[in-house]
Amino acid sequence: MALTVYVHLQPTTLTIVNCQRPHRRRCGFKYGLHSLFLFVDRLASFDSISTQLLDGLHERYPRGLLQADPSLSDTTPVPAAGKPCHVVFGMPRNPRDLAAGWRAVQTNDETPTTLKLKQNAVLVFALETDSDPSPEFHVEIPSFEEEEP
Repeated sequence: MALTVYVHLQPTTLTIVNCQRPHRRRCGFKYGLHSLFLFVDRLASFDSISTQLLDGLHERYPRGLLQADPSLSDTTPVPAAGKPCHVVFGMPRNPRDLAAGWRAVQTNDETPTTLKLKQNAVLVFALETDSDPSPEFHVEIPSFEEEEP
């Protein structure tokens, strides 16, 4: 199964070919400053989506993910393949206002269809490891307001 990743890392954008398959959904996954877009099968389990996401993260960010909050450590390491890691997903409290916060989603036996995810849905993710059993969602939402000097 081919993995198509759209990556947006400020200030540059990398775009890879669009996929026009009707059985797939394009979903955006946010973490810190990063926005990753994956085409996922609408009937795929979130375990397989987690695997796709981790594979894309390993390939694109071998040194780890940048944090949105500068008071935290510089990067969040992406666990190596085969290491125990669970991806926790969250959905916006208000889909029209991403700054309103996020709620964790139970993804056991769920698919994008059962969660009623639409095309271009936005989800956040956090990496849960043995050393950090209750991760928080750290996401930076872009603002279009002008900053005063």
